[in-house]
Amino acid sequence: MNGFVRLKTIGASVYFFALVGIVLTLVMVLLHEKIAVVMHTPEEAMADTLHYILICSIGIPFIMGYNVVCGILRGLGDSKSPLYFVLVACVINIGADFLLVGGFGMRAAGAAIATVLSQGISFLAALWFLHRRGFHFEFGWKNIRPDRFLSGQIVKLGAPIALQDALVNISFLIITVIVNRMGVIASASLGVVEKIIVFAMLPPMAIAAAVSTMTAQNYGAGLVQRMAKCLYCGIGMALVFGLSVCLYSQFWPETLTGIFTKDAAVIDMAAGYLRGYSIDCIIVSFVFCINSYFSGQGNSWFPMIHSLIATFLFRIPLSYLFGQLDPTDLQLMGYASPLSTMVSLLICLWYLRRRRRTSAIRQL
Repeated sequence: MNGFVRLKTIGASVYFFALVGIVLTLVMVLLHEKIAVVMHTPEEAMADTLHYILICSIGIPFIMGYNVVCGILRGLGDSKSPLYFVLVACVINIGADFLLVGGFGMRAAGAAIATVLSQGISFLAALWFLHRRGFHFEFGWKNIRPDRFLSGQIVKLGAPIALQDALVNISFLIITVIVNRMGVIASASLGVVEKIIVFAMLPPMAIAAAVSTMTAQNYGAGLVQRMAKCLYCGIGMALVFGLSVCLYSQFWPETLTGIFTKDAAVIDMAAGYLRGYSIDCIIVSFVFCINSYFSGQGNSWFPMIHSLIATFLFRIPLSYLFGQLDPTDLQLMGYASPLSTMVSLLICLWYLRRRRRTSAIRQL
């Protein structure tokens, strides 16, 4: 890709996602109260929920901008700088949390402000880096302009992944609604475990991102065997983290859930939920890497399809069913996630086998 095309691509990307960010911000700000009501938020937590949703909604442009600029840097071959910006965001977020939540007692509003502030500063730092120090071409505000063809390509390549993420997050909201009906303790327990799981999923997700990049490079070079080796190595590395989290969560879950709260009832219920949910850390080590393996070959539709099947046909119904079977505890519901992910894994294995058969027939 020559410098002019690269410059146009970056400018079109920034312009496109800036518009998307503005639209999403307006929608979320206008509907944040209705969203909280639809989620069946417990009355005791309604005020904090409204503050958190509203403030995070205002910060959507910063969050999107940060991810877009870091994506551009990675696409230009710089994977280290985004790591530094993530580190900056984490340090600022933690420091602001201690100050606003711990020091000033601002509760959920303080946590939301800390999140938006950290993302905003990281976004501005990344944008400055791209503009001033980045790469051997000039990039400024005059370059940020619409381009119908490039915007169409962005939508074409990114739509399946974006749709998958959007619908999966909607499924999380549905599960939150199910749990919120079980009371404040269950709602708080869900929030605690989700934080732990999000943190636990970061290494497999990072490894999967590397699998996607390396698969794309080898796919372009026609090195099919190396693509498979990348997949196997990625799964093996991800499993180290997945197995570690799962095993620890089976024996000492209270030491993790107790980090976020001193309420004994929440610690106990969250520990039970974590025991079941943590099994998912093992299974996603396979699914994340396989999804990235396909995405690296330009096939982003298959990961979206099997993820939606597993989520909407299995995880949500199972979560509801398990919640009805034992409405006083979340441990049984915790198994809904690994069971649904296992469905994804079985579909992935079937698809891999089918592709290999098709490839072998073509070679004959």
